Amino acid sequence: MTHKEKFNNSMRRAVQTLQRYADRKWYAFAIGILAGLDNFVLVVPNDGLLISSSLLVPRRWLSFALSVTIGSTIGAIALAGFVETQGMEWILKISPGMDQTESWIWMKEFFDRYGLALVFLVAVAPMVQHPAVILAGLADTSLVAVGATIFAGRLLKFLVMAYAAAHAPQLLNKMWGVQGELRQVGANPHDKK
Repeated sequence: MTHKEKFNNSMRRAVQTLQRYADRKWYAFAIGILAGLDNFVLVVPNDGLLISSSLLVPRRWLSFALSVTIGSTIGAIALAGFVETQGMEWILKISPGMDQTESWIWMKEFFDRYGLALVFLVAVAPMVQHPAVILAGLADTSLVAVGATIFAGRLLKFLVMAYAAAHAPQLLNKMWGVQGELRQVGANPHDKK
């Protein structure tokens, strides 16, 4: 078994353990905290966690979507703030060579051209928001503007995902980019309804 397979199995077990409590009042708050921490640890499958939680407890889809949106937004603001004060050196200590990757160069070109519009598109799309948030922090973009942009994009994205999971899980197979995260958390939309 590869390191990646071991990690995915561990992640799946951790999510399944957490989701035993999906009907508890504190659960939405807990997944919101995980969504915020994801901005720093890059391993929380927010989309998969939100969708699988909404599949498990459909009546709570709205509270799950709001909690993950708020957590993701607060985490993005914190990340942009750290980058703004610590600079690129801090990022390169955590992720050496990140600024040399093809995806970083591509994202930087688009950020230089489109600014917060790119941040919104990344927030609403099923892709990692960290590079866009880091670039916004490096550009000294207002943290309020970064937060509002991330909140708007993530709210739209997470409302659609959670609603689909709770009310029309067959649509999840047509959503671009969520299948990998669903596998990572061990969710199968065909198991519901």
